Amino acid sequence: MKFRYFLGILVLTGFTFFQSCNNTEYVPLPHYTISDEFKTYALFETGSKWEYQGTQFEGTTEVLINGIGENKWTNSYGEQYTYEAIDMYAVDNKAKILMIEITAQSTLNATTSMVSQMWLFYSDGDYRLVFAPQYPLGEEQLLGEHEGKYVNLEILPSFSLGDNTYSDVYHTRVTDYLETGFGDFDFYIAKNHGLVKMLNVNGNDTTILELVSFSLIQ
Repeated sequence: MKFRYFLGILVLTGFTFFQSCNNTEYVPLPHYTISDEFKTYALFETGSKWEYQGTQFEGTTEVLINGIGENKWTNSYGEQYTYEAIDMYAVDNKAKILMIEITAQSTLNATTSMVSQMWLFYSDGDYRLVFAPQYPLGEEQLLGEHEGKYVNLEILPSFSLGDNTYSDVYHTRVTDYLETGFGDFDFYIAKNHGLVKMLNVNGNDTTILELVSFSLIQ
């Protein structure tokens, strides 16, 4: 009789434990999206085109967006979350810009609505972070051996290039982590226009890319 009672208690306990495990609620990871404000700087639709002149090629070159890809990725380092990523694919061009990618970042401790990043990927396999406005002005961010050091240098209310004047322009800089190889890259990112100027200083060599005309869709 005692054995049956003990067995009944074990069965009931096991059933209660099984129920408790199965009633555990699934908590989804936080999901971060790219803000509308950031998109005014960095998101452009298929058919958008920039015409650049550069010191590394003759004449001008056209960077034309001919496709868009949207993804949802997972961050597994530190805070666990998923985030939005948008890829803008470019037609082959003399500036070697293969793709523009924008990605959302965690807003857990954000002090601005523009907590996202803009990257340039080149046809030779190189890539650069060009725009990350969530970082405080003048504060260097050590990103990695290839990615280098990133800093937001200034925000220009007005910036003129040739016959065009742009407003709300972020001036950013990336320096090689080892301070060798590619040197310093200065980028100028304008609201509603994206990349308007790039300056690469590597020893005695200087490469310049400047926007001369555009037809953009947002």
